[in-house]
Amino acid sequence: MKRIVYVIAATVAATTLASCGQREPGQPGQPGQPGTPKQQFGAAPGGMAKPADNFQSSVAPKSGPVATPAADRELSNKVKNALTTSNGVEIGAVDVAAADGVVTINGTVQMPAEKDRAALLALNVDGVRSVVNNLVVIRGS
Repeated sequence: MKRIVYVIAATVAATTLASCGQREPGQPGQPGQPGTPKQQFGAAPGGMAKPADNFQSSVAPKSGPVATPAADRELSNKVKNALTTSNGVEIGAVDVAAADGVVTINGTVQMPAEKDRAALLALNVDGVRSVVNNLVVIRGS
């Protein structure tokens, strides 16, 4: 007797569960029936999502004016001239490189104060955005 009750209860439960997903014919959203299509987030219809044409990452660096090699050479020459003609800074074998407003100074100086002064002189040249000071102090402290 208990066995029959369990079989009937299982059958009723299976029938109820099977009919849960069914709707009356013609209702929107029923599988296989016309109606409102299911909306998919993150994917374009028919495949992978296509990136937006106007997308710009918020973490991407802001691009500044792009310098040409001639402009970089001119800037490095201006900085080298400012360093070699200035009083108070004696730089030996100075090498100045510039790339898009970033100036790198290589060479040797006699005193730590000269290294700092050279960086300030380079920063004051028009067109310099930042200075990488690789000057080495060979005497003094």
